[in-house]
Amino acid sequence: MKKKWTEIALALGPAIMLASIFWEYARTSPDYNFLIEPWSVRGFEIVHGAVIGVAAALLLLGSLLTSMQRAMKPRNSALIVSYIVVAATGFTAMFARDSITITISPSTNVILSILLGSVLSLALRSLLGDSVKLLSRATLTLIPLVLVFFLLFAASIMDDPISVPAWLLVFIVFLTNGMLSIAIRPIDMGANRMLLMASVAGWGLVTFSAGAIRQSLIDIQMVTDQGGGVFGIAAPYKDTQAAGGWWLAGFGGFVMFIGAVGLWAKRRDVVAAVARAKRQRAAAEQSAREIQDAADAYAREHETTAAS
Repeated sequence: MKKKWTEIALALGPAIMLASIFWEYARTSPDYNFLIEPWSVRGFEIVHGAVIGVAAALLLLGSLLTSMQRAMKPRNSALIVSYIVVAATGFTAMFARDSITITISPSTNVILSILLGSVLSLALRSLLGDSVKLLSRATLTLIPLVLVFFLLFAASIMDDPISVPAWLLVFIVFLTNGMLSIAIRPIDMGANRMLLMASVAGWGLVTFSAGAIRQSLIDIQMVTDQGGGVFGIAAPYKDTQAAGGWWLAGFGGFVMFIGAVGLWAKRRDVVAAVARAKRQRAAAEQSAREIQDAADAYAREHETTAAS
């Protein structure tokens, strides 16, 4: 049981998030004594329950895939990273249909250029650094790429408001982090790095939804008949509060994050131990070859001396 606690936490966290939709997500202050209906709402009664439920199901699948030992193979790790990118994009397209208007300022351009340049530099050095010596030097690959991205953005989109669909923005962010997860060596840990990011994103989704959940309760109260055909009455925002279901979902996200960190740390130690064993075996094989070469040279010298 102790050896499997990380896998248990990874499965338990999303399961708790999924179960939270049957609990109260928001309630009105008890001072109202049920004078305004509904007094509370459960997760499955509002869209936020669907959001958290779908997110929990996607996170659960990602956790189960990453928990498998086969996830440490480079190809499988890349496939899991791709799944998380696609799942995050599809999830956003399902629930966030509005576009986001952003303006790329010079400072934002610098940050974005450094981020993209770093990702592409790491990817090139990881994939081609051994065969192309020029790419093995960080400065020679990073600086030109940052300048290229900066000039490209400055000439195209900087200082101009652009409207971007929310799903596209999420796709760019997750794709960038996915490339970074795979580019950093060892590649075997790519899925674990991406799962860490997904767990943080899931926990943040729950944490920052509290205000919207409370507002949803108020909106439902406004369109509910409060008796005698009276509509349009609701409790003030300050007299509503996030209830146990929201706290439970947040706790589930935290449990998953702890499991993701634990699995990453455990596998990091395993990868380091395997790499150390490979280096030691290579050194031993090299020593064995040198000893054999010395023995062969001594034998030849002895034969030559005996013949003369």
